[in-house]
Amino acid sequence: MHGLLTRRSLLAAAALQPPPQPRTWKGRWAASAGGREVGGTWTARDYGEPQESGGRWEVLGQDGRVLLAGTWNARRRETAWSGSWVARVLNGGSYEGAWAARLPLPPKQPFVEMFELLRNGPVTGTWTESRGRRGTWTLWLD
Repeated sequence: MHGLLTRRSLLAAAALQPPPQPRTWKGRWAASAGGREVGGTWTARDYGEPQESGGRWEVLGQDGRVLLAGTWNARRRETAWSGSWVARVLNGGSYEGAWAARLPLPPKQPFVEMFELLRNGPVTGTWTESRGRRGTWTLWLD
C-alpha cells in the first residue's frame, strides 16, 4: 500500500508541473541595402512548428535608442533554407518579403536549428522586400 501511495503521489505531482518553456534565443542583427546598413536586436521562439518561428525585433540608432520595434514571423520551405517573412511595426504598418540563408545544415532540419547554429558564429543570408528593396543580413547570438 505504501508503494502505491508513493507512485500515485509522484504521478499527481508530475501532472501539476507546468509545461516546459519553449526554447528561446536572442541576439543582434544587421541588414544592408543600397549602401545603407541598419541593425538592432532580435528574439526568437520555438513555436513547435518545424518550418516556422517568430519573435520580436528592434532597430537601434547609433546612440542605442530604439527607433522602431515590432514582431516578426518567418516560414521556410521544407526543402531549402529560404522562405517568407513578415515584420510588424508596433505603432502600425508591416513589411514582408522573402529570405534565404547559407547554412551548413541539411534542409530537412527544423527552422529553429538555424538559431542553434548561431552558437558557432554568425549566420548570413539575403532578403527581398515586397516593394523591391533587397540586401543582405547577418544574425549573431548574444
